[in-house]
Amino acid sequence: MKQLLKLAQHAALEAGKAIMEVYAQPFEVYTKDDNSPVTQADLRASNIIKEILKPTGIPFISEEDLPPDRSQYNRYWLVDPLDGTVEFVNRNGEFTVNIALIDDKQPVMGVIYAPVLDKMWTSKDQQLYTLNSKLSTFTVLVSRSHRTPEVDAYINKVLRPAHPDLVIDTQGSSLKFARLAEGSADVYVCYSKTKEWDTAAADAILRAAGGKVLRISDGQPLEYSKKDYPNPPFVAWAANRNIL
Repeated sequence: MKQLLKLAQHAALEAGKAIMEVYAQPFEVYTKDDNSPVTQADLRASNIIKEILKPTGIPFISEEDLPPDRSQYNRYWLVDPLDGTVEFVNRNGEFTVNIALIDDKQPVMGVIYAPVLDKMWTSKDQQLYTLNSKLSTFTVLVSRSHRTPEVDAYINKVLRPAHPDLVIDTQGSSLKFARLAEGSADVYVCYSKTKEWDTAAADAILRAAGGKVLRISDGQPLEYSKKDYPNPPFVAWAANRNIL
């Protein structure tokens, strides 16, 4: 597993370099069939990661490179080569490269790399996280670009009664999960449309740090290797936080 992690870290760094080359100049934005944006940076990063991970012999699934059927895969790479394309297009720097290893329907390894920050988080770094930190104010993270009325309703009905002085902060991409892993925020509420590749690497990292990513519907962990890729609404918790 250590060698796979090193290779995934290398792939994330190389993908980040390609992303920043596109980021530094004018670029075209295209619309995919699901109306989500995509750029040359997404495609270049996906191809780079695929080539670097190919020697592992482990099947590769990327947002930009989906197989017709993954039901036969018990172990596979699940990649979002550019998480936060909207943030990339808006040039606010809040985008990441996400690489996860799925094994028996669980995210067992994850790498997040933020090219603009030149900062990386992995599922083996839990010793670096301030797991016992106690924030002076209960901090709730919401999406910078995809905040929905359901999120605010959940905050007001579920979280605010227990934490009346809570603070809401916005953040793009999987950086929200990174903040939970580091202990600089308490909870992230998501009702927007996400896919398994949006959460897998971050989920692995947060689990390693003692946190949880739970479905809002029943309080159970997010599932992977489902028939389809969309996630249900979920709430992600930092370690040692009062879930409710």
